[in-house]
Amino acid sequence: MAKFFTIASGSSGNSSFVGASGEGILVDFGISCRGVMTALKNRGIDPDSLAGILVTHEHIDHVRGLSVFLSHHSIPLYASAPVLRFLTSNGLVPFNAVLNEIDEHGQLIGGMMVKPFKTSHDSVGSLGYSISTPDEHRISICTDTGYLTEGAREHLLGSEAVLIESNYDNGMLEFGPYPYHLKRRIKGPQGHLSNTECAAFLPELVKSGTIHIVLGHLSKENNTPDVALQTSIAELSMAGFRQNRDYMIFAAPRSEPSENILL
Repeated sequence: MAKFFTIASGSSGNSSFVGASGEGILVDFGISCRGVMTALKNRGIDPDSLAGILVTHEHIDHVRGLSVFLSHHSIPLYASAPVLRFLTSNGLVPFNAVLNEIDEHGQLIGGMMVKPFKTSHDSVGSLGYSISTPDEHRISICTDTGYLTEGAREHLLGSEAVLIESNYDNGMLEFGPYPYHLKRRIKGPQGHLSNTECAAFLPELVKSGTIHIVLGHLSKENNTPDVALQTSIAELSMAGFRQNRDYMIFAAPRSEPSENILL
């Protein structure tokens, strides 16, 4: 049985857990060490049993608690080479951390096949990840991208569970308090995925076999869970898909763990 849940998801911090056959992987460590440790222990997961930590990119809301955790736990860390260099040169990981460049063709971590794919973000080397468990379930994570790259589409399609970015509502961003340069960055090709852009892809996703959709990395200022969900559900409904029959969907909580998705 495979298990997936988000520990936190949003501009304040991001982290998710994927587990199967007694093994586990964290994707990102963007909240405090204590916050991640508490979330894992509350779900009966020993932090020392983790097979690895995948980092999508170097922004602080994805690596905030990493240094403290790795100072006390010798868990291998995986990311793109440019991200590893950034983390090392900026003191965001301890000097003795076990750092591994993720194999672009796929890599076994804790019995799970992890395949990275490029995302389009203003990062030194941002990635999304597709994780296949020994019992052939696939869970994919794609946040922090200005558009869905060819690699993202390839790995997301056919995944049973998907965490996908639904960062902002166009109207809320346009008329919100952010300065023009920040709005331009968010809407740009290396920014974030809007509710509308996310929703437009979902019918194709469900048609490919995706059952569980988790909307993630929602902006605190330019989105709400209800707005993001309504946008996605409306698009899926127009495509002929019915919630809780053809698919299940929820917005990942910002600062607390989500429900478990069991496959």
